[in-house]
Amino acid sequence: MSKKQKQEVGDHSTAIQVGGDLTVTSYQDIRAIFNDLFELNFPKIQQIAAGKARESLDEMLEELRSAFERHKETIDKEKFTEPGIQYEMEGIAIDVARRGKKSNMEMLCELLCTITSRDCPELIELVAGEARRAIPMLSKKHLSYLSVEVIVKEAEYEGKEVALINAHIALVNNHIIHSKELKFGDLQYLNSLGVINQRGIRTTGIIPNFIKNLPVFENKKDNEIKDYCKENGMVNILNFFEIMEVCYIGSYYLTATGRLIGWLNLAKFSHVDIKKLF
Repeated sequence: MSKKQKQEVGDHSTAIQVGGDLTVTSYQDIRAIFNDLFELNFPKIQQIAAGKARESLDEMLEELRSAFERHKETIDKEKFTEPGIQYEMEGIAIDVARRGKKSNMEMLCELLCTITSRDCPELIELVAGEARRAIPMLSKKHLSYLSVEVIVKEAEYEGKEVALINAHIALVNNHIIHSKELKFGDLQYLNSLGVINQRGIRTTGIIPNFIKNLPVFENKKDNEIKDYCKENGMVNILNFFEIMEVCYIGSYYLTATGRLIGWLNLAKFSHVDIKKLF
């Protein structure tokens, strides 16, 4: 990397100040930026064994290689020279070194690929920093819960046959299974992170759009839908209603940051292009 200089950027952090001739053309260039940021900021993680921190960063870089391969048609490599992007890369490097696998490195890599894409919406760019800070602080049950909120409010299936939807929702239930471990204290924690906000009054009897829009359930209340599913063996739809109850659906709503994280988590499973949703 040519003409590198250290530059203090606050909070005892060090960024890389580069000359005007810097170009980013490959994964190796981006890997070098991460390595430089790691070396310059190692005092921030001095209480962690250097070898373990290095191992975690290398694991994240391999995950990043896979993410780049998936998004290679949309990534704008020049964005990696921008100070704002380097700041987020620095944060990713530090969090991964500190928390290892618990940092949710796969989602951090997806977020980085999203904000460095040529067609990244402005809203995602605005909330990406908050999402990057929150993601390493979330457990599997927290990520699952945020995705449940997204599914209830926004998910749709093309098919209108209840048996087909019942089959599809089994895959979704497996992806969000950790949400069954959720406790009310987890919601208070998520509220403190700024990914959800509490409603003044809890909404009850909520029916997910992908269920409510099925012709067989037109104008039906939630208890009528549950009775139909019990009588007709639609176990997977019933399981999703049970997940909703465990998650206190109707008590909180997602912030823009929580919605982005919820969709990022679902995108790993559903291959949805979240950039089209913001």
